[in-house]
Amino acid sequence: MTTTRFSPDGFTLAGVTEVPTAAGPLRAMVLRMRAASLSGYRLRTRDGGGELALDARELRLNGDVTLYLTRLSGCVQGLLCLTFTPDALPVPPVSPPFAFMTDVTAEQALVTSDTIDADGLALATPAPGARRRPG
Repeated sequence: MTTTRFSPDGFTLAGVTEVPTAAGPLRAMVLRMRAASLSGYRLRTRDGGGELALDARELRLNGDVTLYLTRLSGCVQGLLCLTFTPDALPVPPVSPPFAFMTDVTAEQALVTSDTIDADGLALATPAPGARRRPG
C-alpha cells in the first residue's frame, strides 16, 4: 500500500500482535486511531491468486480504526523519514505528536474501521500477461 499523505486523528502505536492468515500467523504492528485520511491511496494485493489493484484519490477511515502492519515507512511532517517494523518499535506504546506522514509505504495485513469512504475509487485486475505498472 502506498499513499502520498497519511493524516491520522488520535493515533496510537498500540504494540504488536499475531494476525491469523491462511499461511499461518503473521507478526504485525497495531496502530489505532479515531479516523484517518489517506491521499493518493494505492493498494496492490495477490491474496487468493491474481493481482488486485485498488486506487482512490482520497480514502477516509472513520470510527475505531485499527491498522495491522508488517512494515510502515514514511516521512513525518514530510521531513524526517522513518521505517517501523514489529521488531523495531518504541516501547512502551506511544501516541506520536505528528499530524501527518508523506510518501508512505506500508505492508498491511488487516485494516478494520467502522466506515470507509473513498473518492475516485478504481478497482482493477490486470489482464493475464499484462505488464504491471510500477508502484
